[in-house]
Amino acid sequence: MPRKKRNHGLSQEQLVVLQSSPNLKPCRKFRKATAARFVEHLNEGKCEQCLAFFRMLDKEQQMMQFLQQTLQVVAGGRGCGDL
Repeated sequence: MPRKKRNHGLSQEQLVVLQSSPNLKPCRKFRKATAARFVEHLNEGKCEQCLAFFRMLDKEQQMMQFLQQTLQVVAGGRGCGDL
């Protein structure tokens, strides 16, 4: 049975950024933790793996925003789906 593509409503630019980024993951202990517990864990500043994961997410988000803004400028204000 073929797998469904799970893009969760992400734009094409967002999918490209996510697919091209390194596949970092938080540590096993906090992989399935709530957001609040994960933030507490990050604030402790002791887990380099989770800090690297969080920095990667931040860089990806900045890249996605940059691509979205660039597309809007190039398309003359039309949405990225209008290209």
